[in-house]
Amino acid sequence: MKNANLALAALLCCGALQAKQSDFSEPVYVDAVTQTAELQDNRLTFNQDVTINQGTIKIKADKVVVVRSGEKGSEVMTAYGKPATFFQILDNGKPVNAHGDTIRYELKKRLVTITGNGQLKQEDSQINGDVIRYDIVKQKMVAESNQQNSRVKTVFLPDQVESFDKPTDGKKE
Repeated sequence: MKNANLALAALLCCGALQAKQSDFSEPVYVDAVTQTAELQDNRLTFNQDVTINQGTIKIKADKVVVVRSGEKGSEVMTAYGKPATFFQILDNGKPVNAHGDTIRYELKKRLVTITGNGQLKQEDSQINGDVIRYDIVKQKMVAESNQQNSRVKTVFLPDQVESFDKPTDGKKE
């Protein structure tokens, strides 16, 4: 838990993720080579080159299982891949990229959980962990390690590196 708190503090230092709220008023589109429907279980399985799009949110995977339990909008989408990927443009215009073996997207809760070799990148930081949870509504990210000898890792990109190619007087040379 100490590692998770450190990762959260690190993310807060580099600017909170602020999801693009307009994404959630958009329809969700799923595209794949094959689809199997198990109507009694309220389950759809998409296979081969699967893409999910909702506004600026884009998820790519080898396989996606969608389960609806209850009312419309309560779908849980679980993407599997080597890796499965997640992309979103935040309200501040910055992109977020994430990947892992599994990405679980709970539409109603607006919760994204990345497991297995998880990595989340925002312009000026990168977080690696066995499990990364991002609560879009609370704007809270928690990363944790499941292995005894494994740790959560965060990398910050210093200002000097970001501005390395830019002249200090604002003029191009």
